[in-house]
Amino acid sequence: MFLFNYRYLLLAALAMITISSCSTMSTSSAPENTTNSEAPAPYTLQTADQLSQMKTQIMSLQSQVTTLQNQLNDLRQQQSTLSRYLNVHIQPARVNPIKNTGNSDNTDEARRLYNAGLYAQSIRLLKNADSGSNGSKLAQERMWLLLQSHMRLNNCESVINIGKRFSNLFPQNSQTPNALYQVAQCQTHLQQQDIARTTYQRIISNYPTSNAANKAKHQLKK
Repeated sequence: MFLFNYRYLLLAALAMITISSCSTMSTSSAPENTTNSEAPAPYTLQTADQLSQMKTQIMSLQSQVTTLQNQLNDLRQQQSTLSRYLNVHIQPARVNPIKNTGNSDNTDEARRLYNAGLYAQSIRLLKNADSGSNGSKLAQERMWLLLQSHMRLNNCESVINIGKRFSNLFPQNSQTPNALYQVAQCQTHLQQQDIARTTYQRIISNYPTSNAANKAKHQLKK
């Protein structure tokens, strides 16, 4: 008897739930049709605004991606430069304490740094080479290498000072016309056009058969 009553109550509850669900569906379906038919415009405008905001966000993200790609390319270039330096660096076993024989012991390493594009590091090793030392062939080579490192970094004031000193100390050096030409270029860069013209004329007068003289003539025609 208890089981019969339980089944009866269960069937009654299911019937009530079914009637309630049908009633809810019938009442909720009508407003939806009314809403869809009466007010499409607000939803359309809201969707358009959302799409516009999304486009703006996408453009901003694309700009950020481009910036990150540029930074990544810069890092790759720096990594490549460092890799080249590491490949040409001398073995640790060959590194000896600097002796008191002038500053010539690090010339090979300074040259390797220069060839690897690490000009600032090369300058640090050659910092005492700007005086020309004892005037030997090695001293001239070190001074020329120091001049080229400064030129690569556009350190024009250093280029002018070292280049002038190089040409005065070593007028017979085959690189002296080129040193003077680089001096004139830096003088022009620093808006010293009259002084640069004088330097170009000096090259033509003292080294008429050099390539630097031909380039100087071309600069004077401008």
